Amino acid sequence: MMVSENELLELCKYIVATGKNAGATAIEALAQFENQIESDIELSQISSVNQRISTEIAIRLYIGKKMGSAFTNIATKESAKESVDLAIAAAKVTTEDKDWIDLPHPQEYPTLDGLWYEEVVNANPSEIVSSTGELITKGSQSEPGLLIVAGGSAAYYGVTAYANSNDVTYSTKGTGSFIAEAAIAQTEKSTTPMVMAYDIQRNLNLDIDGTVKNVAEQIRRIKVPATGKTGKYKIILHPQAYSALFTYTLMQGVRGDNVARGKSMIADKIGDQIASEIFTLVDDGLYPTSAVTSIADDEGVPRQRTPIIENGVLRSFLWDTYWANKMDLTSTGNASRNMRQGLVEIGFTTLVIEPGTREIEDIISEFDYSYYIQNVQGAHSSNPESGDFSVVGNPAILIENGKMVGGVDGLMISGNIFDFLKNVTEIAKTAIPRFSWIGPEIVVKDIDVVAKD
Repeated sequence: MMVSENELLELCKYIVATGKNAGATAIEALAQFENQIESDIELSQISSVNQRISTEIAIRLYIGKKMGSAFTNIATKESAKESVDLAIAAAKVTTEDKDWIDLPHPQEYPTLDGLWYEEVVNANPSEIVSSTGELITKGSQSEPGLLIVAGGSAAYYGVTAYANSNDVTYSTKGTGSFIAEAAIAQTEKSTTPMVMAYDIQRNLNLDIDGTVKNVAEQIRRIKVPATGKTGKYKIILHPQAYSALFTYTLMQGVRGDNVARGKSMIADKIGDQIASEIFTLVDDGLYPTSAVTSIADDEGVPRQRTPIIENGVLRSFLWDTYWANKMDLTSTGNASRNMRQGLVEIGFTTLVIEPGTREIEDIISEFDYSYYIQNVQGAHSSNPESGDFSVVGNPAILIENGKMVGGVDGLMISGNIFDFLKNVTEIAKTAIPRFSWIGPEIVVKDIDVVAKD
């Protein structure tokens, strides 16, 4: 059973009114409802079919500068009242946050089309199982020896509502679906690394054939073993690889809270050239086809398009309301809320890297000796302050004489993300959508590579 936008919004307004009557000087409520049907794959078989229906309501309030929060998954006034009482009690016993200033004030929201499809709302489990079955059948036949170890398909829809004591209110709804395939294959001596591909849409028009082809091509490339060389090389990184690196290094440096705390290497670099002139990175909360596009962030601030790096020049950091107020700036609409813990953090929306002019095949054809890094392991252990990283390319593919010749096992690449940005020599033409990243392959010179003996 679906909870409507109006029902959630009225409940948020009720929470705000109840909190003000109980002594809160500022209060906000964010409510989310989601219904998801999913079918999972394990070892080329459908392992489960589930429907998950959830409602989450997060409350944050202040008494003066003392903050209290509460959470409930019961969308009733009785539960909401109890949660407000808990948040009031918590605020009364906490210490003051002298840096807290205010909650967001009303602004105009953008109009976005293409976020809601009735076909997704009306999808039933048999349709999802059918998609998963087709994925298994086509995937298993796409390449000799290929084994689908994980994946599946799902369809979901959700409703979000928000209200605060400054008269900010909004509600929105969205739909989505996805398929995913992760596979391995036996080689003469061992097993290939796991590779994966997926497709995410707002409607049900999922590209099963394209996903299957993507996985099969990856497996085909790495089934043939190749031996790499240690040294400094120009390499190509797939978005799956560089998005992991950037998430744990560069993106930590552009978070406003890290900038304010002195934990960003680029805190004083606004207006400076920090990357190659061909490199442009935008946080685009309004990107038309993204799975995470919405009209507002988790504090009710309108989403926007924020250039972070423009032709190599650092243009902006990302802010939520708390840290923007502290630095006498304006929120960029990047608040992300941990519903159960009540914490608000700075998060990115859809990160878009502007494309170049040549297709990746044309770029590869000119390489005498290089590596194509499809994915990496160990990015989470990178240093978010210095930007240093050391990761394993998995899979990594050797390029010789303009062709991909085979998979290299255990290839390690290391460096510093800020040197990496300056050493970008080319960006491919065709963007490859990921869940929250959209960009083509990137070519980077002078990367330290260590190959197994």
